[in-house]
Amino acid sequence: MQELNPTTVDDINCESAQPSAAERLGASRVRKALERSQVPSSSPFNGLLTNKLLAAMPGPDFARLLPSLEPVSLVAGENIHGFGEVQRFAYFPETAVIAHLYLLEDGSTSAITLIGNDGMVGLSAVLDSAAPLYDAQVTIGGNALRIDAEVLKQEFLRGAAMQQLLLNYTGARLAQVSQKAVCNLRHRLDERLCTWLLMLHDRARDKALRLTHEKIANYLGTRRAGVSSACNALRAGGIIHYQRGTIRIIERELLEKSACECYQAFQQIVAERVAA
Repeated sequence: MQELNPTTVDDINCESAQPSAAERLGASRVRKALERSQVPSSSPFNGLLTNKLLAAMPGPDFARLLPSLEPVSLVAGENIHGFGEVQRFAYFPETAVIAHLYLLEDGSTSAITLIGNDGMVGLSAVLDSAAPLYDAQVTIGGNALRIDAEVLKQEFLRGAAMQQLLLNYTGARLAQVSQKAVCNLRHRLDERLCTWLLMLHDRARDKALRLTHEKIANYLGTRRAGVSSACNALRAGGIIHYQRGTIRIIERELLEKSACECYQAFQQIVAERVAA
């Protein structure tokens, strides 16, 4: 996946070294809005954006949202909204990674989507859809920007840049869900595990992933014994290091070769959405 450089408020929507007057005005408004915004001291927002959706917004559009964006710290295992609950907030992850976790009648679970700084959580509320039938659970703890879903919905209804960004992102999410369904049906557990670890690594932007075998099994919708066997094989091959609930990727290139074809498909989906 091609990594985008973190974007500062001064970089938003600047396409050349000589910004236009309108672009300079937009950046100025963002800075002023940043100065006015009240954010928790425990999780300060310093104007550095890593969320790709927010970073893609033109300066004036982002300036309207900025006073409503609240930096929050999310803890691994935390449910930011539960099964069937109305989504009061939307989240734009910065360093956190969030999964949509489905619970089946037999008590088993399976994750369909992984959302990091490439996207957002809360589409159902913005698009006025029915309450989602899954838990939005934090897989990798970290920071995110939270906004009242109604505020974001009103921005979406303006028909400006945010509407096009969210529509493009919705299309990408649907493509990811379809690809995930094919992956679960056709590919071996060890291949799916490698793809899932790569996707987490891309979004967490850290080589250390705090994951137990049981947690991985819950996300992949399989038995813990199968995950343990696959992780042991990867460790024996020198591809990962696993100790005390922490996985560290040692040979990423080998991990990519061990993943199923879906990893490249997921990368392409994200790249096309960013390019749009």
